[in-house]
Amino acid sequence: MLTSEGCRARQNRLLRKMEANCWDAFITADRRTAYYLAGFLSPPDALIIFILWGDGRTSLISIARSTGYADEMEYLENYSINRSIDFPDHDAATALDRLLRKQGRHDQRSWALDEPSINVLQAEALRAVYPQAEFFDATKTLLQLRKRKDEDEIASIRVNLKYCAAAYSAAREIIQPDITELDVYNAMYNAIVREAGTSVEFAGDFACGERGISGGGPPTSRKIQPGDLYILDIFPAANLYFADTCRTFAAGEPTELQHRAWDITMQAVRLAESMVKPGVRACDVYAEIKTFLDSQEISNKSFWHHAGHGLGHRGHEAPRIIPGTDDVFEEGDVFTLEPGMYTKGLQGGIRLEDNYVLRANGLEDLFHYPWEL
Repeated sequence: MLTSEGCRARQNRLLRKMEANCWDAFITADRRTAYYLAGFLSPPDALIIFILWGDGRTSLISIARSTGYADEMEYLENYSINRSIDFPDHDAATALDRLLRKQGRHDQRSWALDEPSINVLQAEALRAVYPQAEFFDATKTLLQLRKRKDEDEIASIRVNLKYCAAAYSAAREIIQPDITELDVYNAMYNAIVREAGTSVEFAGDFACGERGISGGGPPTSRKIQPGDLYILDIFPAANLYFADTCRTFAAGEPTELQHRAWDITMQAVRLAESMVKPGVRACDVYAEIKTFLDSQEISNKSFWHHAGHGLGHRGHEAPRIIPGTDDVFEEGDVFTLEPGMYTKGLQGGIRLEDNYVLRANGLEDLFHYPWEL
């Protein structure tokens, strides 16, 4: 879970951005952004509104009954036996209007909006109370702030990496010819639930054998064939922070060709690790990995996807390790590296992926599960 210290640190960084842009207040109705800044982990279908005022005070409209990391709270009823709650968006807009008028802060003339999250009713409430205000889209600023991860965010990612390890151990035990992709998925998910003690959002790529050559997706009833390679690219997301790892397991004793492909893919991982430093362009890392893999005859120039990406608050963030990006690696980045190759001769493909944080003294690998087939 995010800490009060981490949330205050992120609020302070946003306040500095607000001061630089002459923004008097910031508002979001995105549950992820509210959690990032205020530590409130609301249910997916629960409305939430968070405000950071220019003087550093915070306001929250939420179904929670305690202020928690926010300075003041406006309770939003989401269940009642005394009335039908048919229009929760209207209720949230009314609560916002009430909170704004209670503030009496009519000097807030410049508002920064987490624009994609603000609906029409909320925007109308803002304009009704502040008719002379200007409104600015703060989406780009938020993305810039999220690129650097604090220690409480990294701790949340580590929790999900524990679930990845439990899932891979379960998969390694069960993978064999004639069981299905669904059998493997169920074993992995059961292991995560046991580790977590509750249900966890668990998505990934579960396509086995040749089905994994050009894609992934959810598991099916397809039976594993002798000699198949099984790519398991998984991204559990407990508490709104993602881990994203990949291991490849062989159904039976790996062939010499599969061993060679695994060794080359591991070389690509190590090459990428050696390149990542503050100031290095992500597109340059991609180019080196792509060139290396394409130079290997057995790869058949089959590396078709990104070589990695940032992660944390969302599954794919900056820095994106693709040819079409201007992203640059910086201290505090948390990201994946994931080279691979995919051919029919391999009976599928090999992809290997760990999660890293770029520290002042170098790269730290956050995941420690064995790489072997």
